Amino acid sequence: MNLKDLSKRPSSLAFRVTILVGLTIFVCLTFISLMVQQSIAQHFEEQDADELNEVFLAVKRKLNTAYNEGVAPSSILFQAISGHHGVYYLVKNKDNEVIFSSESAVLEKYPGDTYELEQITPSMLSLFFDGEHMLRATEITVRIEDGNSQTHYQVIVASNMEFHMNYMEDFETTLWGIIVLSGAITILAARFAVYRGHSPLRRLSRKIGSITADKLDIRLEPTEVPVELANLVESFNAMIERLESGFEQLSHFSADIAHELRTPITNLTTQTQVILNQPRSTSEYTNILYSNLEEYERMSKMVSDMLLLAQTEHGLIKPNAERIDCHKEIGELIEYFELLAEEKHISIQLIGHKITLMCDKSMFRQALSNLLSNAIRYTPDNAEVTVSTQIQDNEALISISNPGNKIPDIQLSRLFDRFYRADPSRKRDGQGAGLGLTIARSVLEVNRGRIRVESSEQKTTFTAILPLSR
Repeated sequence: MNLKDLSKRPSSLAFRVTILVGLTIFVCLTFISLMVQQSIAQHFEEQDADELNEVFLAVKRKLNTAYNEGVAPSSILFQAISGHHGVYYLVKNKDNEVIFSSESAVLEKYPGDTYELEQITPSMLSLFFDGEHMLRATEITVRIEDGNSQTHYQVIVASNMEFHMNYMEDFETTLWGIIVLSGAITILAARFAVYRGHSPLRRLSRKIGSITADKLDIRLEPTEVPVELANLVESFNAMIERLESGFEQLSHFSADIAHELRTPITNLTTQTQVILNQPRSTSEYTNILYSNLEEYERMSKMVSDMLLLAQTEHGLIKPNAERIDCHKEIGELIEYFELLAEEKHISIQLIGHKITLMCDKSMFRQALSNLLSNAIRYTPDNAEVTVSTQIQDNEALISISNPGNKIPDIQLSRLFDRFYRADPSRKRDGQGAGLGLTIARSVLEVNRGRIRVESSEQKTTFTAILPLSR
């Protein structure tokens, strides 16, 4: 097998299942990872919003106190919060002048929107980098009124995100490590499970491999394999049964054809040896040559019949369909066989409907000729052969019946086998090689027809069935 053939070969089942499981696990774990990260990030946002909201409220209270007491806000804003680490705030007056700013953060670089709400929510927070720290912040307008006067301030509150970001980076690294490790373990486990799951297939393959041409009687047991393989086993058993039947038929056919050919060859050899033993007269040589010619014609007919069977069974002959009158064709065949029938004092009667159908005329005549010849051959002296025609379900039924002993059911199914005769005593009567019924069935099937046989204590009937139109 070259590389080109390998490149066209489908991937193994184990590889396909492993890849599918791997992709499924990766997608599922990735989705779970993203959901977990989003959940944690959302939790941090809500936590930061709550903390910054406390800082904002504390700054707002200090601004109210400064305004009511008439003191400078900058003098008391540094006292606004205590116990909060990593949080910063900046306050601007109505002239946009900074009156207070926490150290360690440059909140003037805040790029976000300004809100006039009393409650900080996660949607109000923005991330920005002040040059040294990554901060999460928001800006809110605080309006303070006292009697007839009012003022307002811009308050920016921010929280240092470095702890959260470091935690998220470590968490993501750990989480992805767990995902990769879990995925690898799952894929290996899936690969092992697939390998173990295919063990019935390997056992089945070994058992199938043990079946040879001389062991076609072996059958696989469907109950010994998983239910998914039961249909496969049953199909395989059916195939082996057909092969066994085919081998058996081929074996019988080879033996039969050897036997059939051996007889004329033996006759030719014996007659030639006898005539060469001593000088013979011209008339004796002539008689021997005529006898040899009969054997040659017999072998030639057998070879022609075998060739015809091979051509019809392999679809090498295409019928030339034409409209034919059944009664006319059957009548001509009866006239042809009358001389043979008269020798046994047999009469042939044609009854039934006049039928016209589309069929290959020569094949039609050959099939009916073989059936008539067979009927006359096995009809007792002073009896009658009946040919009847009828139409049923848009098909033409042509039945040829002859009186005689009942053919056992076990033999009926073999009547159309090559060289088979239900009456072994007629094996060497010179009436043919035993291919007539086989040829009749084959040429009828080529014309989309079929043949059936029925036998009773009184008579045996062969029925040729052909469609009325093609």
